[in-house]
Amino acid sequence: MNRNHPLFLKNRHVTLTEFGHITALDEHDESFEISSDGGKKLKMQKMYHKWPHTLQKCRKCLARGIRIVTRCSASLDEGSFFNEVYIDPNGAPLLAFPPDGEDAPNTVEQLIMERIWKQEVWAEDISNRKDLTLEQNRFKNALAQQSDRDKFLTERTTEFLNNRYSEFSIKRLQHLYIDEHTRRRAAMRLGINLAGHSNLKVHLEGHLYNTNFIHVTLPEFGGIDGIIGLHRKEDGNQWISTINNGDNKWWEHESKIAYEKDVDEPIAHYLKIFSEILNDRHELEKTKKPGANVQQTIIKFPKKP
Repeated sequence: MNRNHPLFLKNRHVTLTEFGHITALDEHDESFEISSDGGKKLKMQKMYHKWPHTLQKCRKCLARGIRIVTRCSASLDEGSFFNEVYIDPNGAPLLAFPPDGEDAPNTVEQLIMERIWKQEVWAEDISNRKDLTLEQNRFKNALAQQSDRDKFLTERTTEFLNNRYSEFSIKRLQHLYIDEHTRRRAAMRLGINLAGHSNLKVHLEGHLYNTNFIHVTLPEFGGIDGIIGLHRKEDGNQWISTINNGDNKWWEHESKIAYEKDVDEPIAHYLKIFSEILNDRHELEKTKKPGANVQQTIIKFPKKP
């Protein structure tokens, strides 16, 4: 079996790295950092909507001495940031795979992504049929509420991406036009401030087939994940129609807290709503530890020989 410490998934344009055991976890006001027994250090910004869940996983892996694999956007410096962790089983390491000759990397990528998907299903319980039905209904309702023009653009863009995404995605780094609607959604769902920006730099990760949605990471915001809804004209002019964080459990908390989503308020108003939704989504006030606003360091003591 071959063992690769970093593995670049060409088709999906992400990098997986064998991080090893977490030996220290430092939590700061705006980020947290993990250190490995091999000398690696990776940081996650707390503007990332997944950080409470990821921090919990890192704490559990640290306490139990579990090896992990980290994921980051391929367009970032993998030595600095990460945006997800996966368990790296001792008996079947996640990035250990048999060579498959001319079929690589397709079959290798598929094998690894299936193993990652199983971990994400286990962690988020997205296999729950009720949750999937609710998400499908939410998407259908959102489409039904669009104007005729937006429906037309959505359908045409979906058809374009279904047939020509591979051609469209040759240029992985793109700058897409945004308007005030998108700035508000980005603040409320991703916690990022795009005030004064006329476009957003995105790194394309993949197309959600039969929709106008694209999975992206944001290089200028610590590589956080996002899902953008693309609208495109026949002349090639394209822009972001909406943006969300891809968390299917986010919506029930957003609908409870954000009554009006397009009121004429500064971006700070929407960033505050993001914090409120994040707190409600992950129950941060209940799980907050004493002294959480200061640096915390946990060191796993070595086992006795």
